[in-house]
Amino acid sequence: MKKPIAVLALATSLAACSSPPRPPVGEMPRATPTKRIAIVGAEVVLPDGSRTAMDAAGGFVLPNGERVRRDARGALVLPNGNRCLPDGTGYVCP
Repeated sequence: MKKPIAVLALATSLAACSSPPRPPVGEMPRATPTKRIAIVGAEVVLPDGSRTAMDAAGGFVLPNGERVRRDARGALVLPNGNRCLPDGTGYVCP
């Protein structure tokens, strides 16, 4: 009877010293897809596929009437304040 009690006491004390199980690894956060504004000749192609003409300053008017302007560094500044950075064939927007 003493031997099973000793084994049980030893197993209990060893279990108390072990590290807790690791939490399961969750999914990586998904990156938000970027939107592109492409330049085709003197027109810009918006992410929804609509087209509009660029003005002499490099800006344009959206279909809803709001103006997108170009800043001094060449980026487009959207009406909501986000900046679309140039990438050679157009602009990448957040």
